[in-house]
Amino acid sequence: MKKNLTYILWALLFSCPTVLAQQKKLNLAQKKYDQLAYQDAIRLYEKLAKDGYKSKELYENLANAYYYRAEFTRSKIWFDSLFVNTQDLSADTYSKYVNTLKTNGDYVKADYWMNKMKDKHPKDLRVGAYLSNKDYLKNSTNSVKPLQISNLSINSKYADYSPAYWLDKGLVFCSTRSTNKPLVAKHKWTNESYSNMYFSALDKDSLTTPVLLTAAINKYYNESSAVITKDGKTMYFTRNNQLKSKAITDASNTVLLKIYKATFNGSKWIDVKELAFNNDNFSCAHPALSSDEKYLYFSSNQAGTYGMSDIFRVAILENDTFGTPENLGNKINTEGRETFPFITENNVLIFASDARAGLGGLDLYYVNLDSEKKEIKTFGSPINSSYDDFALIYKDQLQDGYFTSNRPKGNFIKDDIYKFKGLKIPKNFTLNVEVKDPLTNEIVAVAVALYDKNRNKIVEIKSDKGNFQIPDLEQGASYTISVNNSEYEKFEAPVVCQSKQTNLDVNLIKKKLELVDVDLAKLLSLQTIYFDLDKHFIRKDAAIELQKVAEIMKKYPEMIIQIRSHTDSRDHRKYNKELSQRRADATKDWLVKQGINVERLSAIGYGESQLVNECADAVPCTNVQHQENRRSEFIIQ
Repeated sequence: MKKNLTYILWALLFSCPTVLAQQKKLNLAQKKYDQLAYQDAIRLYEKLAKDGYKSKELYENLANAYYYRAEFTRSKIWFDSLFVNTQDLSADTYSKYVNTLKTNGDYVKADYWMNKMKDKHPKDLRVGAYLSNKDYLKNSTNSVKPLQISNLSINSKYADYSPAYWLDKGLVFCSTRSTNKPLVAKHKWTNESYSNMYFSALDKDSLTTPVLLTAAINKYYNESSAVITKDGKTMYFTRNNQLKSKAITDASNTVLLKIYKATFNGSKWIDVKELAFNNDNFSCAHPALSSDEKYLYFSSNQAGTYGMSDIFRVAILENDTFGTPENLGNKINTEGRETFPFITENNVLIFASDARAGLGGLDLYYVNLDSEKKEIKTFGSPINSSYDDFALIYKDQLQDGYFTSNRPKGNFIKDDIYKFKGLKIPKNFTLNVEVKDPLTNEIVAVAVALYDKNRNKIVEIKSDKGNFQIPDLEQGASYTISVNNSEYEKFEAPVVCQSKQTNLDVNLIKKKLELVDVDLAKLLSLQTIYFDLDKHFIRKDAAIELQKVAEIMKKYPEMIIQIRSHTDSRDHRKYNKELSQRRADATKDWLVKQGINVERLSAIGYGESQLVNECADAVPCTNVQHQENRRSEFIIQ
């Protein structure tokens, strides 16, 4: 017994320093992790793992550290170990694991763990986004995509990202290309230099060697993500929170991001100011301007966000003042990251998200801000990939632009800027529909269904008024509209929207036509059909009215018409009788030429025998009164 007790005491004596040393390393690793010094944290955690230490904290922090450094192959190793040991994990951890699996090309396993996330965190918005687009791989191939993409020659072997238009001069962008310069400070997250902002001039279809923007813009820490007004004189950009050369941290000792404004004086950027809505307790970053430049869009993790970062907008007021920032809501934002907004000339919001059913990492999406449904749509490959794709800018008229991706380039996984051409982002259109009975010209109450090109029903409407709108249709997309009323024949026709307001007039045909001895001319409100004096050929203005008769007879193939032609009382009775018969026959012949069966038509000239007023022979009347008698009738038989 004494020997056993002695053995235990010696074991405890020698193990205590080991345990204490291990705990000290764990504390240091956690400190580096909390400081976002991921490279140092990785080194410490992996040394502990090599020494045999295992824990949920170690696996999760190692997986996250590699994830934030976009080293997804290494990240997967530690996420695999984490999920083997426990599945009692946050929705964020599930989401990052799913993204990591996608980036590594394992979509089957990614879907498996997404379904596990659904069971564990059913109310998470990312789950809803997945369930609404479970065929995301198939849908990605059917999404809008460019004709061509190319890697820019201005990219370096370090991170180059977040391009911005500066008039038609060229691009302002961010880069860590000064990493190898002597005495350059390194970012503990990436072990590269802090990012600075550069300008590359556009020379025909090429970009010139980048030059560093002025010292007023590039300070001691990170500068990135700019947007420049249309007049080229104001730039909004992102910068680490700092006071002179000192970084300002929040309560958790993290250096946050703020948005600044600079003015171009014709030769350089000056007068840098912090925007009023920034705060030392949360980040604001990646500014974008609305097409009318009345609003500034940006990404933030301020109070009220749904996830890691949301997209907000704020009104730009006079004298460097702003309204109250407003969250764009949970149709756009999720519990993940929504970031890098851009607004097109047609008021389409383009943004990046890692929380939707995408191909992996950050993917690019767009939504028409003028639409009612705010339906989020994804870009297809090769814009989106299994890696991070973000910071897309676009010119509607040219259908080209730029975006950033860290997709592999040889053995390197780093941010590069890509150019694309031939990308057509569909505009949203409204279809205005009016449904009438063409005989009575009355509005008809109907039930309406609209189908996409795959015959999927996308809209269903019941309209008592017979006129209605169907919003949020895509430019150039093919639809089929079906209009129903039990008393009328079913109407179905293809629809293609090519203008912002597309009108569709629907004429419904009665199943049973019970009109007899009714003048079609009155039903259709036809203009008077004139003939030249003593002539019987069909004039152009008369043809317009007769075309309406022909269209109705085509829609009602059982309709039989008797054409009755009348003259006034001037001239001889016999002559008027013969002239009216010639005119009735000419009308009949014209309708036959339009495709109406001759057996459905008869023609009678009544001359002056059926006057509608008192203007008989020798009775003085005005020209207007005589004109009332010169008429054509189309009597339904």
